[in-house]
Amino acid sequence: MMLNKFQNKAIHIIDNPCLILAGAGSGKTSVIINKVITLITIYQYDPKKIFAITFTNKAAKEIKYRLCKKLTVKQIKDVTVSTFHALGLQIIRSEYKILGLKKNFTLFDEDEQLRLLKSLTDTNIKNDVFFLKKLLYQISNWKNKLLTPKLAYKKINSSLERTYVFLYEKYDLFLKQHNILDFSDLIFLPTVLLQNNTYVRLNWQKKVQYLLVDEYQDINLSQYQLMKLLCGYNANLTVVGDNDQSIYSWRGAQQKIFYLLKQDFPSLDVIKLEQNYRSSGCILHAANILISNNINFFNKKLFSTLDYGNKIFVFMSFNEIHEAQQMIQYIQEHKYNYKNQYNDYAILYRSNYQVKVVESELIYRNIPYIVHAGHSFFSSLEIKDLLAYLRLIVNHTDDLAFLRIINVPRRKIGLITLSKLKIFAKENQISLFAASTDKRMIVQLKTNVVLKLNNFIVWILHLSSFLSHKPENILDYIISDVNYFDWVVNYYNNVTISERRIQDIVFFSQWLYKTLVGNSTTIPLKLEDVLIHFLCGDFEHLDTDRTDLENDKLHLMTIHASKGLEFSVVCIIGMEEGTFPHQKSIIDNNITEERRLMYVGMTRAKTQLLLSFCKNKKKFGVFSNLQPSRFLFELPKKEIYWVKYHMDCNKKLCNKNYIISDLK
Repeated sequence: MMLNKFQNKAIHIIDNPCLILAGAGSGKTSVIINKVITLITIYQYDPKKIFAITFTNKAAKEIKYRLCKKLTVKQIKDVTVSTFHALGLQIIRSEYKILGLKKNFTLFDEDEQLRLLKSLTDTNIKNDVFFLKKLLYQISNWKNKLLTPKLAYKKINSSLERTYVFLYEKYDLFLKQHNILDFSDLIFLPTVLLQNNTYVRLNWQKKVQYLLVDEYQDINLSQYQLMKLLCGYNANLTVVGDNDQSIYSWRGAQQKIFYLLKQDFPSLDVIKLEQNYRSSGCILHAANILISNNINFFNKKLFSTLDYGNKIFVFMSFNEIHEAQQMIQYIQEHKYNYKNQYNDYAILYRSNYQVKVVESELIYRNIPYIVHAGHSFFSSLEIKDLLAYLRLIVNHTDDLAFLRIINVPRRKIGLITLSKLKIFAKENQISLFAASTDKRMIVQLKTNVVLKLNNFIVWILHLSSFLSHKPENILDYIISDVNYFDWVVNYYNNVTISERRIQDIVFFSQWLYKTLVGNSTTIPLKLEDVLIHFLCGDFEHLDTDRTDLENDKLHLMTIHASKGLEFSVVCIIGMEEGTFPHQKSIIDNNITEERRLMYVGMTRAKTQLLLSFCKNKKKFGVFSNLQPSRFLFELPKKEIYWVKYHMDCNKKLCNKNYIISDLK
């Protein structure tokens, strides 16, 4: 696409740090891509020293793909396009010795972190899931604030926090002893290293000649510090973000980072991209009026040269079942009248629980749909098993991986044996893998058990050596050697389910092969890096890739999940006080973020926006009378049709006469 004058100005700001305030649908990705191209082709920057940071691996993949049109294959390979966590991993890989790590470190996911914390706590609280999750959140929060256990001790204000810090220290020690990181470490470790080690910091500042950061509004304070440390005094930096789309405070993102940017980079140039290429004028006008209720450090006003379009329809429903019926009937009629595909429609909601009623109605009407619900593919039993095999092959000290697959498939190594191994390993401060071959341990076990353990250990060691010459075939070798497909069939004892699971495994195996081999635009990844990227969520797009997107399906997702997407027609359900805005946000007085979330949802729509609320809903077995969301009353009256509910859902909803008659 041709760049407008503001986009063109943004890509040529090189000497000063630059903030591009890019409104929804304003073509920010095109600006990032063109800036990378301009840096290389006009300003002669070395591609190896250009780093572009995105929020997801899917976005990074799209940027690399679109660079193909203007840059050579070598130039594209040389440019680093990655997530913050992938960049953190790159720094850790390069500096692992200084960080006191071994090269083959692995990463814990959240489930494994909780299991570890459970094993470290006292008997009376280890089954308190709420306590463990709060503890895990607190540890992550401390790391995001760049606090080690020693520094966290200085910040405690209560006996509960003292307990948290004590467990944080034990948790941290376990990770170090077993050469394991957690998700927060991928930012925490490199940031602290760059702060404290001048030589390493200067070395990385030489490597990063120019830094671009996408989705700036979504980064947390530790990521901001990492960005600042990498830029150094040169401040060769462009960040692209929208303060009106900051919706991740629960992940540590804060509006504060926009103030810090101006404070820490006094020569900052600010470019506003206010022309929207996605939505109709009516939708944009309503979104502008809504978000103007928030107080912003940087203000902007989106506009469009597209048609002004239809007004926004607000549907009143009797209850959530009636709401689903009205929305889906409208979509069916609109699809028929405008000759659209179901792919053109999305139903958005504030919380995941809201989708169940909608799904039931779609199934009843035999309408194809897809629920975008996160990392379901990677949370399946089989994929986690295979990932555990790969983790243990890479890092023999990964005890949780060892415990997960020691009897998958069954090797008849009993609980008593595993209990003895755990006690021995803990007493001698060694891994379960090492304990399994320790002569002092072997004498405590029966001969047949020793043989089984020895066969398993020898096999894992063989697979580890296999990595040096044929890493791309490692998963196929594991699957074949343990007869994993047969195990899946026997485990489920259901042909349909087992076939589906085997298809998942085959898809995963084929994808892993391609990733380890690489292609014309992406360099091959090492297995240990692939495993960490998985747990970071950098390959979440695989869930979408493996879904048959050629099929015509209606999209269902939370508003958070819809960020970055667009649809011809968008329906937002559950527009009631306590649902949206969420009750917790009302209690916590965090309405400004809920309003930004509403803004994000509205600006997903291209031609038509539908909003819906219920008069009644069943909560905890009791029907409650509900009030329409305050956001509905913040929208301009002239842009809205209020449609009263009808118990007869066979009545046509997409008929203009029907709509107008209801408004009189």
